Amino acid sequence: MKKWQEIFLFMYESKATAGMYFMAFVFFYLVLGSIDPSVQTKLQFWTCIQIFIACLFIGLGQGIILSKSDLSIWRLILWSGWSLFITIFFTEVYSWFAGYPNWYRFIFFGAITLSFIIFGLALKWKLNQETKKLNIALNHYKENIDKV
Repeated sequence: MKKWQEIFLFMYESKATAGMYFMAFVFFYLVLGSIDPSVQTKLQFWTCIQIFIACLFIGLGQGIILSKSDLSIWRLILWSGWSLFITIFFTEVYSWFAGYPNWYRFIFFGAITLSFIIFGLALKWKLNQETKKLNIALNHYKENIDKV
């Protein structure tokens, strides 16, 4: 049963990252597509599935590479590299920005790369916050155990 819980929690955390990046990818896809009014941008169902799969790979990579118990700059760099590879691979293979100027893709890649850095900082801050809360709870427990 414990193994099932670990798998479920892993998927739960990966899903959150995948969902966050799915929203970001769709947002950038539609915003960049709306810059040129002569081209009508629509998010086709097949493109939406492609974006979802790319974001799922990014989320799974985060779950595998970025461990809460061992969050390091090297793991963040590895996960960012993996995620950027997935982003570029899916963008180029499925031609998400075909018919648009090349700078659209580069703006997309740059914004997503920046988001990886911000995501890493958020994970670090969250880990620091959880550690602080645990230390406070431990101190509170120690104080109360001495009174008993």
